[in-house]
Amino acid sequence: MSIVPLAASVLVPIGQEAEMLYFPYNSEFVQNEIGENVQDRLYDSQDWADYFRQFIGNGVYPNPASGLRVESVHNSMVLTVRGGSAFLQGRFYLQRRDFEFPVEPAHLTLGRRDIVVCRHDIIARTSQLFYIPGVPAAVPLLPQIQRTDDVFDLQLCTITVNPNAQALTQANILDTRPDNGVCGFVSGLINQVDTTSLFLQYTTYLNEQIALWEQRKSGQLAKWDEWTMERDLWTDEQRAHFEALSQEIANLVKAMETQAFSLINNNFDDWSVRRGCDKITEFNPDGSVLETIKVLALNFTLATKHTEFEGNGSILETITFNPWEVELG
Repeated sequence: MSIVPLAASVLVPIGQEAEMLYFPYNSEFVQNEIGENVQDRLYDSQDWADYFRQFIGNGVYPNPASGLRVESVHNSMVLTVRGGSAFLQGRFYLQRRDFEFPVEPAHLTLGRRDIVVCRHDIIARTSQLFYIPGVPAAVPLLPQIQRTDDVFDLQLCTITVNPNAQALTQANILDTRPDNGVCGFVSGLINQVDTTSLFLQYTTYLNEQIALWEQRKSGQLAKWDEWTMERDLWTDEQRAHFEALSQEIANLVKAMETQAFSLINNNFDDWSVRRGCDKITEFNPDGSVLETIKVLALNFTLATKHTEFEGNGSILETITFNPWEVELG
């Protein structure tokens, strides 16, 4: 029994060729529909960009660590962007040396926040750096980065320009390259990332912020100590006032107690000549005598003495102190 081979079948690809992309393959001359010789397998830059985007993400290349970092080198209003490279939507950007750029002058009374971006522009067919100033305001806002079908920004940093600033320090520059939301680092093909300089930059910034916080804390503590001293002084004054008032009340009570004791024990006639007192004498029809001592300022009867003459020649005196009563016979 013999085996008859089957005829080779013709495979038909699935889908439409216009909706596919496959490369790289050699290009050949073929005739088009009007008989012209043209090359097939021609590729557009977007084809290559889409290819690289499959395995390289957007961001700044982190080697060296200072790549595309914005720095304050001259302690002035001129900043420096270090040389480096970036990858934007499948396109490569390379900066071979450091670039300097001036920052717009500060507003006299209002602050401002600026940004620096690395921008891929498919219409302009470029990838370039741009300094974008913000708008001066009491609460300044950052300019918005652009990310559309035609333009894609990587934000390298934000710059805080304080009112009437004459120079910018590194503390005014916030490095946003590590922020994946606006930039990030390319890491898909990088085995090791040099973070020494990056760590030093953030350490410097952190120390500057700590020093600023310590300065503010010292100012607040000084104000607190001043307020505490004023409060303690006021408290001592009030305490002294109430202590003096309490002593006056105690002295008054003691004087009243002494005075009451004296009223009971002292002679009636002694009170009649005391300052502020007056003695009134009345002769009654029955021959008795009524003497009254009053405190003039209060019209208050302090004491009375009733003298009666008995038929046997004896004299009976009744002394009444208000509210105490003493009889003398």
